[in-house]
This record gives sequence, structure tokens and C-alpha cells, in this order.
Amino acid sequence: MNTAQKMTAAATLALVLLQPLASQANPQHDRMRNCNKTAKEKTLKGDERKAFMKTCLSGKHADTAALAAAKPVAATKPVKK
Repeated sequence: MNTAQKMTAAATLALVLLQPLASQANPQHDRMRNCNKTAKEKTLKGDERKAFMKTCLSGKHADTAALAAAKPVAATKPVKK
């Protein structure tokens, strides 16, 4: 294998290994996704949506705290009273 082939192989390997790092979402992306979902569920439009998104993205909205704190929970049987 000559030098050019080695360099090409190394570059290809680097791209393959670094790709998952580049595609990982950061907390701001998650917050934006959650705020958009909540605004859509509430069918907010115009200025009302704009105001909601502003507070939601700043983390000052109650729904944002609930969404951020929510973690998947294993399904359990309901407790009978």
C-alpha cells in the first residue's frame, strides 16, 4: 500500500468514526424539539406561539421543566385502590 492509499484509508476511517459525534443532538436542539412539539399540541399560532416559544426556549415555561425532567419509565400495572 502506498502513501496516498494509506492517507485515503486514514481519512475515510476518521470520517466514519467522527460521524456519530457530529450527529448527536445537543440540549438546545432537544429543547427546541420539545417546545415545537408542545406548541403544536396546543395549536398555538402567531404572537401566542411566538411568546410561548420565547419562554419555553428560555427554560422559564412550566412545560419545559416537565419535558426536561421527563424520563422514559418502564410500563407497570396500575395500582388498584
